[in-house]
Amino acid sequence: MKDRPPRRLRAIISSAILVAALPLVVLAFLGIPYVTPASQILLGGIAVLGLLWLLWKAYRAFLYKVGRRLAFSYFLLGVLPIPLVLLLLTVVAYILSGYYLGQLYREGVQDLQTELRTLAQERATHFARTGRSLDSESQVVFGYYRNGRRVAGDPRLPRTWPAWLEQEPDLPHFVEQADGISTLAAAASSGGTRGTGVVALWTGSLDQEISRRSDLWVEIGRPDDPNLVQLEFFGRTLPLRRINQEKKAAESEKFFKQLSRDGKYWDRPILWWGEISGPLRNLATGRMLLNRLTVTLTSTPRTVQRHLFVSSAEVNSAVWASLLIFAILLFDVYVIAALMAVFMIVGLSRAVNRLSQATTAVRSGDFGVRIPVRRRDQVGDLQRSFNEMAAHLESSVTAAAQKEILEKELQIARNVQTSLIPSNLPTGEGIEFATLFEPSAAIGGDYFDVLRLSDTEIAVVIADVSGHGLSTGLRMAMLKAALLILIEETRDPEEILRRLDSVVRNSEDRTFVTATLAIVDLHRGTLRLTNAGHPPTYLIRGRQVQEILLPGSPLGGLGHTYGKATVPLEPGDLVVWLSDGLIEAEGDDSEPFGYDRVAEALAAGRAGQTAYEVRDRLLAAIGGHVGERPPSDDRTLVIMQYRSSGALTGEMRLSDIASALAEARAAAE
Repeated sequence: MKDRPPRRLRAIISSAILVAALPLVVLAFLGIPYVTPASQILLGGIAVLGLLWLLWKAYRAFLYKVGRRLAFSYFLLGVLPIPLVLLLLTVVAYILSGYYLGQLYREGVQDLQTELRTLAQERATHFARTGRSLDSESQVVFGYYRNGRRVAGDPRLPRTWPAWLEQEPDLPHFVEQADGISTLAAAASSGGTRGTGVVALWTGSLDQEISRRSDLWVEIGRPDDPNLVQLEFFGRTLPLRRINQEKKAAESEKFFKQLSRDGKYWDRPILWWGEISGPLRNLATGRMLLNRLTVTLTSTPRTVQRHLFVSSAEVNSAVWASLLIFAILLFDVYVIAALMAVFMIVGLSRAVNRLSQATTAVRSGDFGVRIPVRRRDQVGDLQRSFNEMAAHLESSVTAAAQKEILEKELQIARNVQTSLIPSNLPTGEGIEFATLFEPSAAIGGDYFDVLRLSDTEIAVVIADVSGHGLSTGLRMAMLKAALLILIEETRDPEEILRRLDSVVRNSEDRTFVTATLAIVDLHRGTLRLTNAGHPPTYLIRGRQVQEILLPGSPLGGLGHTYGKATVPLEPGDLVVWLSDGLIEAEGDDSEPFGYDRVAEALAAGRAGQTAYEVRDRLLAAIGGHVGERPPSDDRTLVIMQYRSSGALTGEMRLSDIASALAEARAAAE
């Protein structure tokens, strides 16, 4: 804080100098004679210094944030060299590809020249032995000569023996036909007689034949062709011709399609290169017509890759010299960028190291560590923020530890509640259970249990404690413990609920519990229901559903009246108990699922269905209604299927059950 006044003073002085010098600078640039040359130099220097000062301030402002510094350093050292290297590699790859194309073209020309010479040699041997000529090959014509004159063969060949074709037989001989088209020719002597032998002339399309042999699209032309593009490299000319002429576009497209393997870019003709061939001579006289022929080569990357390891490249010194100069320039740029990046990174690393050392000390438990702050940029602000955070870190760590302890205790309570829910339900030939317990919070208030009273009797209880959270879960555990004690003392459901009511009333705050207690006699096939304000029980027989609604006061509420009913069971009957969390499940329109939809879902099944099928169908219907909305209340479901075949005889309809329920209600009243 002590350096602020001098800093402000320097800024004021610099601004005053700039403001005072600005009119003089304007006068100097306007050429006003009141300003001497020395003053002009002085003012120019002041202007330059002022500009440098402004640039320095802009530089400081731009690099104030660490993110900008890191980004700029990364760009200079990590990003900028990448495109430069890629550009260099691309140029090198293109040049090497061009040399490969040239080598493939020369091999194709040499292959055709060798074939012509071989054909001419075979016919010359036959002509010397038999004195008779052979028929011409496809696209190759022959001329037969004896004592320097043509005695048989194609009339397009010269009348006299072209002795110049025997010179340098290993080199290709480009000749011009009468129609002005360039082609290749070869000669072979026979019989040891001068002027006796055979001349072979290629009459087909020379471009297409060399293209076929070399897997390149080849166009041979004259230097004065207007379609050529001349590229100069250190005094050397590189001719190129684009294959966009209408008369050859279709042929080239068909050619590359035959070589393509449906690669999007790999099979596109994107490589162009130029070659020089020749000279071009007159076939009859051997007179040089042109000292060179221009050749344009077009190919795809796939062709270069296919021939890469079977071709030999020729290095042109001029091209490699230009490549070397280009590489040196790129290297200079990279060195400058690297030096700037290193200068920036060193300063930033020093501050980051201090932060790292202080962070390590805090991690080891030393919350009294502080960083000496000298920087005025964002790193300095970060160091000051670190010092402030270190002062409050100890209290935060203590609070986090307390929260972790609370989370562990809550997890223990959750595990305890889960252990209270029965996992090993009674099984046998006469009964089957399917259940669901899904609390909406970490600790739920719903509860169900299935207790085995004897070999032929079981008790099924389902309850819903009002509220959520840890206190509700504890009351649920208290009810379970009280139920286990009471059911050992008495088998009267109404007496059990009455005593549980007194347990709920003795709690410090007002809590209500709805419950249904059912006693199932498997031997007699009877179901005794006692309800304390809980949602109705459902009986499914075949494809019919009966809602067993037994009004009663909840535990902990006013009164001790409980709904009671005794329901006879038949083999295959299913009994459904559920909590209000399933009935009141809301959809996207905030409409609850409701009792009607519950009955419809239960009645939608087939006859002879299992308890698991009923559970899954009901949950699927509720899930389709709710969608992605999380449950707002605990969801509990118990489904029992009575399967004993000897409990009852005869057939009982749901109407009979309804009548029995009505009689039970009348008796209770």
